Amino acid sequence: MKGILHMKYFKTAQFVPNKGDAWTYYECDDTEKIIRQLTHIPETGETDRIPDPIVKKLYRPEKLQPASSEEFLRLWGQE
Repeated sequence: MKGILHMKYFKTAQFVPNKGDAWTYYECDDTEKIIRQLTHIPETGETDRIPDPIVKKLYRPEKLQPASSEEFLRLWGQE
């Protein structure tokens, strides 16, 4: 069906001193264009949401881990 987007989700972690791992999640379309992005630090509860990221192309997608839509959407909706 034309016009229906099938989203893909990815994540990667980077250590942040005194905070723990910062997980960056990407929501992408079929062409792997980044639609939304968020960074979550579980140990501190910090979450930064970027609804329209400047960078639209995944950098080194082979290094990313798959993430689920449920995981991304749960973090996106947290207060």
